[in-house]
Amino acid sequence: MYEATLSADYKANNREGAKLTRIFKRLEKDSDLAHACIAELLESDNVVVRTKAAAYCLALEINILEAERILQEIRDNPENRIFGFNAGMVLEVWKKDGKLSIYQKRITTDCIWRWKMAVKRGVL
Repeated sequence: MYEATLSADYKANNREGAKLTRIFKRLEKDSDLAHACIAELLESDNVVVRTKAAAYCLALEINILEAERILQEIRDNPENRIFGFNAGMVLEVWKKDGKLSIYQKRITTDCIWRWKMAVKRGVL
């Protein structure tokens, strides 16, 4: 993603983003794995890896203080350019909303049916 971002290769960036979403979903289901992997990723030399790992911490509500510190550090380093901007945006959303979503959850047909039934009954 680092190289794809610098070269404006949005297709490669999207492919890598999809892979990362699958990884995050796995971490959501296995907190032991999340703790073990993310701790190591936060130490990476790659600014994208560190930003993603810190964002995952916030989304999973683990290592919050360290994640905030790392994102601030990345944001405040002028050498990080676009990556610093990205880290700053993650922090901004986190502070504004008090939560962070890594991917958009899909609405299932069952959820839509329940919503329609609630509207019919006058509950909503």
